[in-house]
Amino acid sequence: MKAQATVVLTFQAKTLAEAGAVLDDVLGRARERDDVDVGRVELCCPPGERAVTLPPVATPAGYTTHIPSSAASGSPNGS
Repeated sequence: MKAQATVVLTFQAKTLAEAGAVLDDVLGRARERDDVDVGRVELCCPPGERAVTLPPVATPAGYTTHIPSSAASGSPNGS
């Protein structure tokens, strides 16, 4: 079975540089896993703040997309 999840991270940072460092850490940890692909990142700022846009998520050099095998997910009945 193939599943897709959307994950919402909530954190506070005093600067965009600090926010970027947090996101770099989280995304770096996700890329270390063989069963997770990072598809996109969306950033929301509080109302009234100036708009911020992010470049597309780049795939690190040498990184290949991994599709977990059905054996890794266990049997369909959860046992």
